[in-house]
Amino acid sequence: MKKKLLVKLIVVALLIALLVVLSSFKDNVAVCEFFATTFARAWIFVFGNILGWIPISFYEMLLIAVFVSIVFTLVLIIYDICKGKWIKLASMVLTCAIVVLSFINIYTSTASFSYNRESLPKEIYTEVKVDEVQYQDVLSMATIVVDKLNAAYEQTEHDEEGNIVYPFTFAELNSRLKEEYKKIPDDYFSSFTPTGKKITNNSIMNELALSGVFFAPFGEPNVAYSKMDIHLPFTLAHEMAHSKGVMRENEANLVAYYVLLTSDDPYLHYSALASAMNSCLRMVIRYPNSLPDYNNLMKTVNSGIRKELSNASKEISQYKLLGNIGNYFNDLYLKLQNQGGTPSYQKPPVVNVTPELDDYGRPIVKIKKFSDVEYMLIHLYYMDLL
Repeated sequence: MKKKLLVKLIVVALLIALLVVLSSFKDNVAVCEFFATTFARAWIFVFGNILGWIPISFYEMLLIAVFVSIVFTLVLIIYDICKGKWIKLASMVLTCAIVVLSFINIYTSTASFSYNRESLPKEIYTEVKVDEVQYQDVLSMATIVVDKLNAAYEQTEHDEEGNIVYPFTFAELNSRLKEEYKKIPDDYFSSFTPTGKKITNNSIMNELALSGVFFAPFGEPNVAYSKMDIHLPFTLAHEMAHSKGVMRENEANLVAYYVLLTSDDPYLHYSALASAMNSCLRMVIRYPNSLPDYNNLMKTVNSGIRKELSNASKEISQYKLLGNIGNYFNDLYLKLQNQGGTPSYQKPPVVNVTPELDDYGRPIVKIKKFSDVEYMLIHLYYMDLL
């Protein structure tokens, strides 16, 4: 028994040493790029193919198994302490340590390194100089987005309460998004797109303020599925972006925007346009003397769109029980990846408010930087891809 303890202790020490070595390279962009494009890509390809054809979320099953295992292990630990079985207790603790450390090392190699790789390729995302962007371009871009949003709304089906009704199954949504991702040929992205999975207990995900999660060790993009969720295609596209090597949250959003906004599918297009609309309108209103243009744009937005977005907001707001807990752990996880927590989902604009007022009595602001979503929209506009 003591010999087995020694062997387990050696394994724990080796796993700790490996974790220390891996962690020491997490800030090295070249090493992160290497892991993201080799080991992580191969791992996700293998497990994504093995588990992808089974229509259940193994991530969800793992969470249940972990919870049961923790409870069972705690009972055994208490029992061994009461009975004074210290060697058996030590063996159990070392076994748990081996399992946990093995998982952390796998996760570091398949996911954590990808958080610190190179930025998105310029073909997908480019930040232009603020001074090069004219107000008329911003207004034209916003007009295009609103017009296309209205058109997409008319091309899509909605129920009597104003919510989207998808004419395809979740499996067909997966297929459509996989086809869209084929438009991105750059080697920065993995050529393999895993199949997204539905979380069965999506009410728990909603309570935790989580709409989706990508679990790299299983190669699984997971979403809290709702067949009347206007954001469903965007959420799944976001999680798929993670599976293709884009782990930074704001960049996964940008890739999802790129894929959906350049799509000819009205349902996919509608999901992204509905999210992009507010960004466009905020860009317009930021400029001096833009109030009439902003009001005119707001008037042209189909009332059904505003109702649907309001429905979605109300749906999300009703889940408050565990929201703070979910946000706390998500924030902690992202900070452990050196991402600055949940604010990393979007880079906000940078502006200076001046004491001057425009013709409508609003303070004039000096734009220093656009938000990352705004840069994406500008990029698509100048590339004639909107």
